Amino acid sequence: MLLRRVIEHVKAQNWTAVALDFVIVVVGVFIGIQVSNWNDARALREREEVYLEQLLIDLESDRVTGERGVAAATSVDAAADIFLAVLEDDPAAAAISDAELIKAVPYAGYAYLPNGNPTTYNEMISTGALGLMESVELKRSFGEYYARLSAGRQWDSLLREEQFAYRAAIRGLLTREQFAWARAHAALTPEEVPPPPEFDRREFLERARSRPEIVDSLRSMGAVQQRLRDDSRDMAARAEVLAERVKSELED
Repeated sequence: MLLRRVIEHVKAQNWTAVALDFVIVVVGVFIGIQVSNWNDARALREREEVYLEQLLIDLESDRVTGERGVAAATSVDAAADIFLAVLEDDPAAAAISDAELIKAVPYAGYAYLPNGNPTTYNEMISTGALGLMESVELKRSFGEYYARLSAGRQWDSLLREEQFAYRAAIRGLLTREQFAWARAHAALTPEEVPPPPEFDRREFLERARSRPEIVDSLRSMGAVQQRLRDDSRDMAARAEVLAERVKSELED
């Protein structure tokens, strides 16, 4: 319809009307392009918000993992202290029950590695969606956060070696029944723990004290737990700070 009107104005040599029609066409095209750009920008922003919400879930998972790591390292250290107290005939050893000792033997060698959850971040990198993040500062912060998590886990193989050394040192100290009982009731408090399998404490200590590598390994595991505790605490704190920044970005 507009084209027919332009042709009519040209035939009538009504140049003012032709110019006005031209302006109308240009303005209409400009508005159409702007609306399209606004729609595209809104769609990109919505996609960014979806990814930020998923990153927020991952960060919350990391915070919880870090807190669990701190708690686990503390619990394992407590088990190691029980075993060491009995081995070294500490005055406190008299109050340690057979059930507590049996539980402590395998648990003193546990290692909870605080592995972060980079699922969403890795997906954003592989699909190119990282470019959706408008804030350069936030993008850099995520890069630094996950790089630090990766760097913190470079020593995991050495930590595992210490764990394997401890397991080798205690191999055969407990019967299969005692070991299974210890694992089954590791999370229970002394008041909740049922009676353990038959246990000869004197014979157990004779064999355990004949292996000096046990004490050495227990002390080495103490350093392992301190490393894991520090890594866990650092991850939980950094995840919490970064999560607050993501929330602020979503609110904006």
